[in-house]
Amino acid sequence: MPPDFLGLGLDPLTLADRERLGPILARHPQPLSGYTFASLICWTPVFCYAAGLVGEETLLVSCCPGIDPGCHMLQPVGPFPEALQEQVLAHARGLPYPLRIISASAAFVQRHAAFVAHFEVAPNRDNANYVYGAAELAELPGRRHAKKRNLIAQASRHYEWTAAPLRPAHRADGLSVADAIAAMRTAESGVTLDQETVALGRALELLGPLGLQGLLLRVAGQPVAFSIFERLAPGTAVVLFERSLRSFKGLYQVINQETARVLVEQGYELINREEDLGDPGLRQAKESYSPLRLEPAYTLTLRR
Repeated sequence: MPPDFLGLGLDPLTLADRERLGPILARHPQPLSGYTFASLICWTPVFCYAAGLVGEETLLVSCCPGIDPGCHMLQPVGPFPEALQEQVLAHARGLPYPLRIISASAAFVQRHAAFVAHFEVAPNRDNANYVYGAAELAELPGRRHAKKRNLIAQASRHYEWTAAPLRPAHRADGLSVADAIAAMRTAESGVTLDQETVALGRALELLGPLGLQGLLLRVAGQPVAFSIFERLAPGTAVVLFERSLRSFKGLYQVINQETARVLVEQGYELINREEDLGDPGLRQAKESYSPLRLEPAYTLTLRR
């Protein structure tokens, strides 16, 4: 990150920031999945997040995605007063590249229309979040979910699987599942896979310190699937990671349903299952579960 990026005094994000920044993110929950402290800290090695506070409630986060020169910003969280907007715009106009604000929600775009008017606004379908009814994922009712119920029934006939909470001591089990899946991925997904592996490794390593929850499936003692999830907003949970060995047919549907059942028991009404990143197979899989809605994400690019 450039020194004093946009004059904001941001520092590299570390686990030690959780006590200071976590409550702000909790008090100002966002509809998009990337705005929890756990998500930010897990992806910091990939996107080089740096963060800082303006006043007591405004959180600003810079990111260097590496796909083009320079650093950019996530959507500000909390109050975004006009004086701070003017500061960001003034410094941004001095950059040698157009500043981008990444993963802005529809609510942010509407709430700060005057600020956003200085930017080109582009919907980012690949980063739109899939939001589901928790009870529907737990129960899979009706004809539209018949295929998934059949796959779960087949898995239960063929495998004596067990489900238990994912604990910090299960880090090696989670990594063994992730590594086995990675070995079967194509070279075309190499860059994304490397990034996912880094973030997932962080989530498993910091499961306890970040207060993350999870579920682990085993067949004959072998770890075969797991999920990692947390609170996103009141009544809404977010599934940050979910993996299943494809060689065990139907267990992806099992881990999906079992995770939803746990979240329903905890009182959640909605489940955010993040984005599809433009992957056709992942998009088809997420759409097949009949989301209630797609939570839009926007990229704002400063007009030059």
